[in-house]
Amino acid sequence: MATPRTSGDRVWQRMPQGWIEFRSFGDRTPQEWLDRYLAGGDGWLPDDARAAIVAGFHAGVAAFEGTDFDSAGVSITLGERPAVSFLCTNVVRVAAGTDAPSLEFHRLFPLARFGVDSAAETFTAPDGRVGTVASGTLELGGRAVVTTVGEIRLPAGDGTILVMGMCTDTGQRTELAVLTAFTLSTTQVLPDGVEPAPLEASASGSDLPHAVA
Repeated sequence: MATPRTSGDRVWQRMPQGWIEFRSFGDRTPQEWLDRYLAGGDGWLPDDARAAIVAGFHAGVAAFEGTDFDSAGVSITLGERPAVSFLCTNVVRVAAGTDAPSLEFHRLFPLARFGVDSAAETFTAPDGRVGTVASGTLELGGRAVVTTVGEIRLPAGDGTILVMGMCTDTGQRTELAVLTAFTLSTTQVLPDGVEPAPLEASASGSDLPHAVA
């Protein structure tokens, strides 16, 4: 059976540089988090870009307020291939002695949603856990977007991490799948006040998860 979040714990995960969070702000208020984020753009961030970030941030916070997601937000990529990538995370705890949903179930369920343009791959996290990321393209508001759904067991085996992703550039399907797998691999549930342990090195010497099937 699923169990509610313990009041004294927090979900921690590594996110891309420039990540804009909508849900999890630690001991800061959303406005304090935003002020600190914008301070990094002092002297170079254009006023119109700053206004767009502020508006998008407040809209995102309002959209996820009161939901069960542990984290949600966006990463903005500029340059020759500009895109917005969105990720949200939900950690499902289970009671002691209860099995978490099986890997095979999570491989098949997203495929039914994505249809024929879908794929599912397993990957190995640096600590040896095996997870799954399924991906496909969907129509959203009349526009094609690439989407992912991924899962992996918590390091202690007492629950499952679910991450859903979306990117506005369908050509970045592989990048979104890798980002989803990386986020899954680094997510930890920690007691308040406890800092995360360093990532364990994989056999290949890389901190990035790698596909195994």
